[in-house]
Amino acid sequence: MSFSWGNYKKDISCLQRCCPCKDAPTFWSVNWTAALMHLVNTLLTLILWSVDDNKDNQYSLSETAAPWYNISDSGNCTDNLPENGNFPIQVSDEFCIYRIENITSHLSLWWLVIAFHFLSFVFQALSMAEWTIPCCGFRCIRENYIKEVDSYGTNVLRMVEYSVSATLMQIAIALVLGIWNRSVIVGVAFLTAVTMLLGLIAEQLRYDRKDMAWTAHFTGWLSLGGVWFIIGRQFLYTLEVSETKPPDFVYIVVIVIAILYCGFGLIQFFQLYCSPKTNSSAFNRKIEMAYTINSLTSKTFLGWIIFANALTGMSQS
Repeated sequence: MSFSWGNYKKDISCLQRCCPCKDAPTFWSVNWTAALMHLVNTLLTLILWSVDDNKDNQYSLSETAAPWYNISDSGNCTDNLPENGNFPIQVSDEFCIYRIENITSHLSLWWLVIAFHFLSFVFQALSMAEWTIPCCGFRCIRENYIKEVDSYGTNVLRMVEYSVSATLMQIAIALVLGIWNRSVIVGVAFLTAVTMLLGLIAEQLRYDRKDMAWTAHFTGWLSLGGVWFIIGRQFLYTLEVSETKPPDFVYIVVIVIAILYCGFGLIQFFQLYCSPKTNSSAFNRKIEMAYTINSLTSKTFLGWIIFANALTGMSQS
C-alpha cells in the first residue's frame, strides 16, 4: 500500500505542497485554493452552528400510506373510518383504503450545508493525492492529478464528489422550498446522483465513444430536468397558494441557484462539443478550472444564502 499527497513534481518541500501557487500548474493551484475555501466555509458554518440558539433547526419529513380496512358489516367506506384517515376509496365489496400521513424522519438543514462544504474540501484535497491500495487480489490505483487531467481530460474523484455533494445541495434546495415528503426527497437525491454519474460516464467516453458520451450527457440533462421539475413545481405552487408574495430578491436567488447548478452541465456540453479531435492538455486544464470555480461559487452562494435564511420564509408558506 502506498499513499502520497501534493506531488505535482518530485522532491518538493512541504511548503511547496501546501502553497504551490508559484510552482504548480495553474489548475492545480486553483483546485487547492478552492479546497481551502471549502474548508473555510466548513469551519465558519460550523462556528455559526455552534453559537446559534436553534441548533435543532430540522425539517420533519412525512410519508403517506394507504391502509386497508374491512367494511363488510356496513358496506360504506365512511363508516368506521379511522380518526386520522381521509380520502376513503372503496376497492371491493369488503375493503376500502384511506390515506394517512405521518412524520417518519428528520433532516437538519444546517448539517446538510456543513456536510457539502466539508465533502468538497475532502475530495478536492484527495484529488491531489496518489495511492495504490491492494484489495481482494486487485489494486485500487489513483494516478497523478496532472497526468489524469492532461492525458485523459478527466477527474474521476470530481464527479464522484459531485454525486454526493451536489445531491446534498439539491436536498437543501428542496427543503427550503417546502418539499418535505420523504419519498420525494429520496427521488431528488437519486436523480441528482445519477445525473453526476452520467456526467462521469460521458467524460470517460468522450475520446473513445463520442456517440455514447453524448447519449450519457443528454440523459443526464433528462434526469436533471426531472429534479428541477419537482423543485420548480413546488416553488410555483407555493407562490400560487401564498397570500403574500415573497420579495423580488427571492426570485433572483432561485434563478441564480438554478443557473449555477446547471452550469456543471453547460461546462460538460462545451467540453464535448469543443473538444479537439486529439488530446489537448491546455484545453483539459481550462475545463478542470471551470469545474472547480463553478463548484466553489455555487456551493458558497447556496450555503451562505441558506445560512442567511433568505429562503426560510418560503419554506414556511
